[in-house]
Amino acid sequence: MKKLATLAAGLLFAGAAAAVDCSDCHESIDITMHTESEATLATCNDCHALGDNHAPDAEIHMPELTIKECTDCHGME
Repeated sequence: MKKLATLAAGLLFAGAAAAVDCSDCHESIDITMHTESEATLATCNDCHALGDNHAPDAEIHMPELTIKECTDCHGME
């Protein structure tokens, strides 16, 4: 039973980690506008309540990350 629970948890995590591009689940992001307005992850949280529905790894997703850094890592265009 423990192995089944571990497998289920692993599959759940893998599914959550698969959607690394916001447009996988949401409308595409106007990256040019967000870059020009110097948006950061903190801006996403303030304007779009990102933290209400998503729990990015806080060790690598600092509030001061820029939209450019997000798009570079997550392959968003």
